[in-house]
Amino acid sequence: MSRTQRMKCLLLHDSDPRYDEVLSENGIQITNLSVLETSVLDLDHSSEHSPSKHDGIIISSKHGAKFLIKNGIDISGKSLAIVGPATAKIVKKYAEQFDDVTMVWEENAALLSQTILSSFPRSYSWVFCCGSKARVMGVLPRALLENNVKLEQLMVYTVEKRHQFDKDLSLLEIGAFQAVVFFSPSGVEFTGEILRGKLSGGCVLVAFGKSTAAALSKSLGDKFVIKICEHPTPLGVLDVLMSL
Repeated sequence: MSRTQRMKCLLLHDSDPRYDEVLSENGIQITNLSVLETSVLDLDHSSEHSPSKHDGIIISSKHGAKFLIKNGIDISGKSLAIVGPATAKIVKKYAEQFDDVTMVWEENAALLSQTILSSFPRSYSWVFCCGSKARVMGVLPRALLENNVKLEQLMVYTVEKRHQFDKDLSLLEIGAFQAVVFFSPSGVEFTGEILRGKLSGGCVLVAFGKSTAAALSKSLGDKFVIKICEHPTPLGVLDVLMSL
């Protein structure tokens, strides 16, 4: 606890009041640094790849939710499967204007894949609204495809490193951080090598989920200790930091 109370932690994401509050209240000095820049795409509604042509729609991020809203996609009669409470809240509000919408959500992709398999007919056709960095055999698509569920992955937003990231990073005293939290494999891809020579050798890297941990292990595992945050919530991050 004494170490946690004076710990300095870098969170590689946009500032989120939920994380700021929980970590700060427990004595952790946090710095938020946004890594990714996203652009939500337009949809050709006449395309055979329109989400409305499927029985169910899977949304794993707020960017996927924004795609539905931006393009005014008709989700009447559809089943929606959502990752995360924040994204679920956005989608739920959008769904209020449509009839006969079924919606389920879970904290992470692994749990959501289990819910889809146990709660919906295997004959359902699903579309996974994902980003340009989505992996073809990520946790969720792999689980569904291995169980013969019809699934199409549709890229609905692009992801790239934020243009100001390197400049903003240069303004920080990187060596002073005792822990850095990575929220996605994309975050690791864009920052791993940059941080390699800047972090202190005793810095602990915290990964959101096994996919991010795998990316970290490949990029920085030879130099730093990596801890996995199994529960992608503020309390999940706090639990990991409290254990250091």
